Amino acid sequence: MRAPRLLLTLLLATALPWPGMAVSYAAPIATASTFPAAVLADQRYGPDPAQIADVYLPDASTQHGRPAPVLVVVHGGSWKGGDKATPDVVQDKLAYWLPRGYAVVSVNTRLMPQARPAAQAEDLGRAIAWIGQQAARWHADPDNLFVMGHSSGGHLLTLLAADAAMRQRTGAPLWRASIILDGAGFDLLDVMPRPHASFYDEAFGADPAEWAQASPAAQLTGPQPPALFVCSTLRPDPCRRAQRYADLLTAQGGQAALFGVARNHAQVNADVGADNEATRAINAFITARLQR
Repeated sequence: MRAPRLLLTLLLATALPWPGMAVSYAAPIATASTFPAAVLADQRYGPDPAQIADVYLPDASTQHGRPAPVLVVVHGGSWKGGDKATPDVVQDKLAYWLPRGYAVVSVNTRLMPQARPAAQAEDLGRAIAWIGQQAARWHADPDNLFVMGHSSGGHLLTLLAADAAMRQRTGAPLWRASIILDGAGFDLLDVMPRPHASFYDEAFGADPAEWAQASPAAQLTGPQPPALFVCSTLRPDPCRRAQRYADLLTAQGGQAALFGVARNHAQVNADVGADNEATRAINAFITARLQR
């Protein structure tokens, strides 16, 4: 059984905070996989109470004197639920990437009904801009920033990558690469006229103009970060739709790859960081793009 949420934050053992840093400490996870980390919980990147992020900093001994690459994690939840601190969002990812010297930032955005998906993507843009501004204080490298999103979180990061005007509004630089875990809503003009889950209607309404505004495929312009799509093969739609969007990226000169796994929608996310082929594929994809 996974540790309860209240035990999710990790003990700072040897990592030292930088001047001016507000660091919170909590009990370690009571497992053999406990590892040291500095935890900056509920850091505000915007004025709304929902615009917060948790920052996990690696032990200095893992960095070999180099600034830490940054892995940004965006939770799913049908654009109306989910949280940055739940075990399936961060627990195994922290256990895998922190000992490898990465800083991990898990982001919350506003959710429906307070904010529609396009506004949530703008929140993510503001969070990424803020991470870039704060990185030096964390001894992290803003030029080696990777963004990983599950389900609706994959939609938000894909929309933000596709929409150059949105990135400009929010100040978000183009990051090193995207990892989309069983993402959703790549081409809403294709999804919405077909049978779909009811929460899509809550999120995107009935107006095709709104569908286009929130559709990565309709907003796709300019350079894009390389993208790895990890999709469930247990249903036909996830990999088919991911492949269609990957083909759009490559047709515009971008780089995209697909990795199918025989796991359900939730497991595609929760398994990342555990000992499996998907984790190794994601790590190889990220490592290949690290700035030397």
